[in-house]
Amino acid sequence: MNNRELLWKYIDGDCSPEEQAEVERLLAADEGFKLEWAQRQKLHEGLKEQPLEQPSMRFARNIMERLPALYKKINIEPLFSPAQWRVIYGLLGVFLVGYFSMVYGVVESGTAGTPSPMLDNMIQTVNSLPSQVMAVLAALSFGIITLVWLDRQLKRRFG
Repeated sequence: MNNRELLWKYIDGDCSPEEQAEVERLLAADEGFKLEWAQRQKLHEGLKEQPLEQPSMRFARNIMERLPALYKKINIEPLFSPAQWRVIYGLLGVFLVGYFSMVYGVVESGTAGTPSPMLDNMIQTVNSLPSQVMAVLAALSFGIITLVWLDRQLKRRFG
């Protein structure tokens, strides 16, 4: 750091103890440095006495008039399109049917009323899945439901 920067730090009171000792050594040893310090100290005191300038009223009005243009309303798109909603509802339905058939065993081939072969095949397929797969499907379903809820809350608030 050169002496000029060090001098301004000294005048502002931002010097470390080592820098302060260096400036005081230079003030005692160098008359040119001492003269420069006196000039800068006088300038510093003069600047502190000056009143702060206020911007004109027209400047403030110009800024205030430009603010609405800076804060345009954000166009928020829905999280899911209608086609994605149909897929989500279909997957949720398949998951729910599989979950209830596996957990409760409500639909069996020996119950009153014969289930359709397609429904029976689906139930057998779901029953053959390991419990880890069902846990992953449950977690995914919960995540989708949470995202849907969050989307609706954000849409209600910002939409």
